[in-house]
Amino acid sequence: MKENVKDFLFNLIISVFIGLFVGMCQVTVVNMNGVVASILIISCILGGVIGTISRFVFIYMLGIKQIDAKLSFLAVFVIIGVISYIPSLYNYLVYDEKIVTVTLASILISAEFLGMSFCYYSYKKYLKFNLKLINKKKQLRGNH
Repeated sequence: MKENVKDFLFNLIISVFIGLFVGMCQVTVVNMNGVVASILIISCILGGVIGTISRFVFIYMLGIKQIDAKLSFLAVFVIIGVISYIPSLYNYLVYDEKIVTVTLASILISAEFLGMSFCYYSYKKYLKFNLKLINKKKQLRGNH
């Protein structure tokens, strides 16, 4: 019974996000103009920058420096937040545009949620891969 509830909730969450994505696509297509296109392009570039820097920092901290996973996750959280905030700060400083709290909150919340979710997924994948390597190493030692 407990497994059925977990499966149901997992399906529900994924389905909600699929619906959200479909709705966002609809809103984007209906309201497409030069401003929307430039926002999407800038968002893609920032996403790539954030993902690349976050990955390097996480691997460096966790894999090379052997720093605790929680601190590595915290570093990624900070990187995502700071880089996501930079365009708003730039527009404020250069163009004297006010920073709209609702807009900034929607950017930070969605960037943090998706970025940290992907980081956690990558971390779990990394742990699983390392476990396979350790098991293979034990298996090869046992054969000699």
